[in-house]
Amino acid sequence: MIKIAIKDLKLFMAEKRSMILTFIVPIPLITLFSLAFGGMGKSSDVRKLPLVICDEDHTASTMHLVSQLDSLKELQLYHTSTDTANELIGKGKEDAALVLHKGFKDSLEQGKNLPIELRYDQAKQVQMGMLMSVLSGNLMRFVGTKSMERKAIARFDRQNPGMDSAMKTGVHQMISSNFGDGKDGGGKVEAILKATPLSAQPENSPGLVQAVAGTAVMMLLFSVAGLGASLLQEKEEGTLRKLLFSPISASSILFGKMLSANIIAMVQLIIMFTFSWLAFGLNIKQNIPGLILMIVATAFACSGFGVFLASFVKTRAQVQGLTTLIVLTMSAIGGSMMPSFVMPFWMQKMAVFSVNYWSIQGFYDLYWRVLPISDPVFLSRVGMLFAIGLVLNLAAIRMFKKNILNIA
Repeated sequence: MIKIAIKDLKLFMAEKRSMILTFIVPIPLITLFSLAFGGMGKSSDVRKLPLVICDEDHTASTMHLVSQLDSLKELQLYHTSTDTANELIGKGKEDAALVLHKGFKDSLEQGKNLPIELRYDQAKQVQMGMLMSVLSGNLMRFVGTKSMERKAIARFDRQNPGMDSAMKTGVHQMISSNFGDGKDGGGKVEAILKATPLSAQPENSPGLVQAVAGTAVMMLLFSVAGLGASLLQEKEEGTLRKLLFSPISASSILFGKMLSANIIAMVQLIIMFTFSWLAFGLNIKQNIPGLILMIVATAFACSGFGVFLASFVKTRAQVQGLTTLIVLTMSAIGGSMMPSFVMPFWMQKMAVFSVNYWSIQGFYDLYWRVLPISDPVFLSRVGMLFAIGLVLNLAAIRMFKKNILNIA
């Protein structure tokens, strides 16, 4: 038994690819996920939640509330109009907007329900949970304090109707100073924070769109990497050398590989989205032209990745090892494994360098935000996918002529 175990260990250690996949590849993945969810060490850095402020009342009360919110380390505030905020949220450019409607000051002074509304992208449910936990406590603290201050001043005025105005003003300032720190909340005012999701198509769950799009792109990247590796298999078996001595040009060989990779990638995406429609009710029929355009763009970018990967490595074993590392890394930062909005800010910036990000956001545009095919935001996603595919395919052509043909 011991001899068999020793023999297997020697065989395992002799296989460099197995050693890499077992001991090296998990290290960068652990590093990536640790930074995404836990940070480094016991860092106390707080990731700021973006929040758009729409002040329709434009009074001292709303300005004071905004200044209080701006002082919170958990929030990063931006100011714009309500219409602009609705458009930004609808297109996925912003997560949420706090709308302070007209009448805020009057409602505060009279102890009525406050006209405050939080409009948000329903696809960002996790982030909205964190945002609501920050807003609720701080809004109640501010509103309760101001309510108690107003009641104290009103009670003093009722008890001292004939007091000189200058002296009364001084007393008012003294009362206000006792409530100025904003830490004596607990008032009974009904500060209702109305939460309104902005979604044009509630029929498609954002979780379903995330699961289908994220999984489809990740699995497609694995598939096209295997198709690209078939080129190396033909080189190792001597098939490529025979093709080069035939009337077929070298460019035709590579373009044929690219064409077959694109066709298989498109068929795979069609099958996956059709299955999601039949099994889970994903409404793919609401924008067929947009779906076709996204499938073609995603297939072009992913197939370019597979051919490019095969163009600069020397063996199929290297393709398999690099595929595992690169695809899992791109899928992690690009949003296939977890939604991009729950990632740290630096990872969200890195996401734009992955095929996964642009494809997933494009499918969100179609099936959650319900953007038309002519919308500039949707077209920008499609354009980036085609640009990524073009760069990878051009690089693959150059590397193919340099590496594959010379050693075939």
